[in-house]
Amino acid sequence: MEKPAASTEPQGPRPVLGRESVQVPDDQDFRSFRSECEAEVGWNLTYSKAGVSVWVQAVEMDRTLHKIKCRMECRDVPAETLYDVLHDIEYRKKWDSNVIETFDIARLTVNADVGYYSWRCPKPLKNRDVITLRSWLPMGADYIIMNYSVKHPAPYPSGW
Repeated sequence: MEKPAASTEPQGPRPVLGRESVQVPDDQDFRSFRSECEAEVGWNLTYSKAGVSVWVQAVEMDRTLHKIKCRMECRDVPAETLYDVLHDIEYRKKWDSNVIETFDIARLTVNADVGYYSWRCPKPLKNRDVITLRSWLPMGADYIIMNYSVKHPAPYPSGW
């Protein structure tokens, strides 16, 4: 299989190969993801308060699909501590009052797995749940965690 020519533009992560399959991100995907997180062109700041900022980018021409990126400043928490806390699903049940259930479904590589997460939503929204491909990689001073919704044949408690 021939590789396409390299592009100078960041392409972003490439998890989707087809409608029913995904690809575990590699080092280049993490670098592209970091570049996209740091990019400003094409992103509209929609919220900024108390150290939390949210940007939105329209993905489709009809603007029904959007990318969202958030940045939260945690001045008194080292990045590696936050990274560890976000990976500890048992501890998450203690500090995240919105979690209903979370569990690992399958380990794919040393830094990727498939997991289930359900959470309480404020009214009038109904509770939500999702199965994600989670990939993580420390890159220097950056600790990157990427999640993508995926389909998985394992039964899981939904009902929302």
